[in-house]
Amino acid sequence: MLLITCLNHAARLPRWAFLGLLALGSAWLPLAGQTPEAKGRTIPELKNFFQQHCTRCHGLDGSAQGPDGQRLGGLDFTKVALESRSLSGPATDREIRSMSRTIRRGILFGYTMPAWGQLLSPEEATLLVREVLLKAEKGVTIEPAS
Repeated sequence: MLLITCLNHAARLPRWAFLGLLALGSAWLPLAGQTPEAKGRTIPELKNFFQQHCTRCHGLDGSAQGPDGQRLGGLDFTKVALESRSLSGPATDREIRSMSRTIRRGILFGYTMPAWGQLLSPEEATLLVREVLLKAEKGVTIEPAS
């Protein structure tokens, strides 16, 4: 569904703009073999990262109610978290890897969602998914523990 949302946004662009975004987006892709240095962020630091970089689309609580969340079809983490806690059981490793990969690579060459792979290691992105996003609750701000 997220891919369909991205393609719908791309379909609204004039062809020249879409091709320009593709060209610009490819400049942000990391070179082969390049990986960010592992920083080993803690959960509170990852919550800070979320507040600094993700709330515009995903909202303060992860419910996609940020200024650009509804317009761009941001993923509602509170819904995903609720489903993983009650309806479908815990998120599978495959789902966690997929979310982590999306965080690091972005969506549609950074047009719909920027890639954070230069700022987050694979381990940090996975920890962000497991310990922050999949524990999000509607109406509860994701903020670092004091």
